[in-house]
Amino acid sequence: MTVTEIINLLHKSINDKTYDLVPTMKNRRSRQKFGLTIYEIEDFLKSITEYDLESGPIIDRDKPNEELFVFMKEIAKNVLFYVKVKKDSTTNYDRIKIISCHEAEYGRKNV
Repeated sequence: MTVTEIINLLHKSINDKTYDLVPTMKNRRSRQKFGLTIYEIEDFLKSITEYDLESGPIIDRDKPNEELFVFMKEIAKNVLFYVKVKKDSTTNYDRIKIISCHEAEYGRKNV
């Protein structure tokens, strides 16, 4: 997939409420730390553009036949979020899997 295709799938999956947001501890802690609702997270994810691409497509180390895309974007003033997504291969329809959506541990590489 291209970055444009993955972003279109991300936006479509959010709009259709068909996405899979993996409930990792980092994802949950960041949401709680900043008091973000799921609706605010969804609005943030729908605002991601090609400009926010940090890296990708890159090979998923856990599933080498799948590709990941990493985005970095401010969710609030001076709060940078790290977002890692891929096309979900566990369904028979197109949807996005959001592996990471949490506060970034480092700044943007691609400025």
